[in-house]
Amino acid sequence: MKHFIPLMMAAALMISCGQGEKKENLVNGDSVNQIINQKDAEINNLLGTVNDIQDGLRQITEAQGRINTLREGGQEGVAADDIREQMAFIQRTMEQNKQRMTELQKQLDNANINAKNLRQTIASLQQQLDDKSTQIAALKDELARKDAKIQQQAEEISALNSHNANLSQANEAKARTISQQDKDLNRGWYVFGTKRELKDHGILHRGDVLPQSFNRSYLTEVDIRKLHSIPLGSKSAKILTNHPASSYTLEKDADKKYTLQITDPASFWSISRYLVIQVK
Repeated sequence: MKHFIPLMMAAALMISCGQGEKKENLVNGDSVNQIINQKDAEINNLLGTVNDIQDGLRQITEAQGRINTLREGGQEGVAADDIREQMAFIQRTMEQNKQRMTELQKQLDNANINAKNLRQTIASLQQQLDDKSTQIAALKDELARKDAKIQQQAEEISALNSHNANLSQANEAKARTISQQDKDLNRGWYVFGTKRELKDHGILHRGDVLPQSFNRSYLTEVDIRKLHSIPLGSKSAKILTNHPASSYTLEKDADKKYTLQITDPASFWSISRYLVIQVK
């Protein structure tokens, strides 16, 4: 019995030691798995950010291509809004990519990873971003110069239109002046009426024809170039103003009523621009 107890204790100790080693191995295995899982998660996060940056660069390149297409194929004024929209998209995407690159560098610095290939990939992405920044800066400068040129052309066109408008207004004013002068040069006035009517309106006064105080509104204004005949509606007609006899005739119609026919307007109105005819 005394020998049996030590044997049991030794067996129990051996069992206990075996279980301890097993537990220690399990703990060590779990730690390794955790490390592996952590590194996998870090690598996945890094690769996800790398993919996002690469996708952003692709979108920027496509937007640059759209801008080139608009510049080559569209009218400048029509395509300008679309080009500005594409440039705004490129600017936003570049800012996002720069933020992602900053985040990627932090992730790499914090990760316990010694991945030479990954660091080379990130360095290549940074170089691509730098190259894109240079390209976009050059494109912005070129578009700015073109916008300035378009603005200058628009201002020149506006100034030309303004000059043409002023010139047109000046020509219209000149034409109106010439028209008015032409009208003034070819204005004449005539009146016919009985002796009593002519006296009542101051056309006749004590034997004088058209004294200074005569009623001008009683006379009819005409364009002497267009007046060729005046039906008088009377069997008696006497011209009181001075007009060359060779420049007109007094003709009777079937009812023996007179009509004044002006056969030579220039000569007829050469002495006086006023015509007064007394009828009965």
